[in-house]
Amino acid sequence: MPTMRPYLLVAVIILLFACAVWAQSPAGSSSSYSPTYYLLRALLSLALVVALIYAIYFGLRRLSPQRLPGTSDEHLQLLHSRHLGGGRWIYAIRVADRVLIVGGGTEGLRTLAEMSADQYSQHSAHSASEEAPADAQDR
Repeated sequence: MPTMRPYLLVAVIILLFACAVWAQSPAGSSSSYSPTYYLLRALLSLALVVALIYAIYFGLRRLSPQRLPGTSDEHLQLLHSRHLGGGRWIYAIRVADRVLIVGGGTEGLRTLAEMSADQYSQHSAHSASEEAPADAQDR
């Protein structure tokens, strides 16, 4: 994931800078620091916490399995979904070598149709060829 490297670099730089600031102030020191020092230290602490949260977030995303539609799962794949309005959806889901047409809404999910993957791909190609001339006539 190449986009994570800049965030990681920024987090490491902030961590090193924060460590340098804290190393300069001994715990038992009774010397007085300016308000700017304390403001800088608070901002660095905040930046460190934010960088740590981002690092944990991106690390967990990278380690967790992808459960998004269209992933490379070989047995289950969401092919299409369409919102019908009023909290109702229709889904085309490939399960192994079968395609299920499933309706979903507030009452739950219900299988509307079942077909082989070949039948679905033929039907999809046929539907796409019928829609193309209609689009051309609208222009």
